[in-house]
Formats: sequence, structure tokens, C-alpha cells
Amino acid sequence: MRLLGLIAFACLAAIAAWFAVANRNAVLLSLDATRPGAPGSSVEMPLFAVLLIGVLAGLIVGALYMLTGQSRLRRKLREEAARNARLQRLLSEETLRSLPKA
Repeated sequence: MRLLGLIAFACLAAIAAWFAVANRNAVLLSLDATRPGAPGSSVEMPLFAVLLIGVLAGLIVGALYMLTGQSRLRRKLREEAARNARLQRLLSEETLRSLPKA
């Protein structure tokens, strides 16, 4: 399984490198829709950089979304672990009390 992941990563890296070499032309990235090309709100960069930054931003947003979604599950898991420890302690105390005194 590890070898398969390594092969997939190598293929994706090769595709990304090929894409970057094929899209080296500069494009204007403007953050102001009312004044495109304004010096304070636009930057010229290669197309592959714009796309890769977009992919990276999507990965970060997705990771944050998953972390917030899992926080509820982690809290429930901690509560259940505490409940389990409390029940185990009560069971061991009850078992010790029920043993015959020697």
C-alpha cells in the first residue's frame, strides 16, 4: 500500500511539474472587481502559481472544516473515555468488596 501511494504521489508531482512548465505565461490577478488592474489591488504572476495557490487555499479551508466537524466527535470520545474509566473503577471496587476476607 505504501508503494502504491508513492507511485501515485510521483505521478501527481510529474503532472503538476508538467502543468507548471506549460503555463508559465503571466496573468493579472486583481482583487478589486470595480477597478481591474489598479496597482494596489492587482498583481501579475504566472498562471500555474495562481491555480496552485487556489488549490492550496482550498486544501486549507477543507482541513479547517474537517477539524471543526471532528471537534464534536473528539469531545464525545473524551466523555465516553471518562465514563468508561469511572465504570471500570466502580467495577473493580465492587469486585474487591465482594471477595471473601481472608
